[in-house]
Amino acid sequence: MNDKELTDRIKNAIILLSDRHSFKVGDLTFGCDNQNNFFVSGWVESHELKNISKTRAINELTETKQLFSKMLAVSTDLKKFIENRNVEYSLCYNYGMGSIELCKERKGNIEWTLELIGN
Repeated sequence: MNDKELTDRIKNAIILLSDRHSFKVGDLTFGCDNQNNFFVSGWVESHELKNISKTRAINELTETKQLFSKMLAVSTDLKKFIENRNVEYSLCYNYGMGSIELCKERKGNIEWTLELIGN
């Protein structure tokens, strides 16, 4: 997706987010519960939950945050929209018929929603 397509997609997302709908932009899904919280969800690349370690999950959560930072660098509309909001990042696993959250990061603290085996 080039910068123009990304900014157009983000503009559409902001319209829906204002009404508390979630919206997928590239590899991330955005959500907003009220005027104070903004959610960024990334998805693990593994097809098998048993292959995901805590270390891998943290690395993929870091990639989610980096991708979101790149989107912020491209879109002043998105920067403005999240201004004065708490941003919460989450990493999810899509099992085909739905998804489960593995972990989330709020204010720099990681909370494990699902216990993963291994480091």
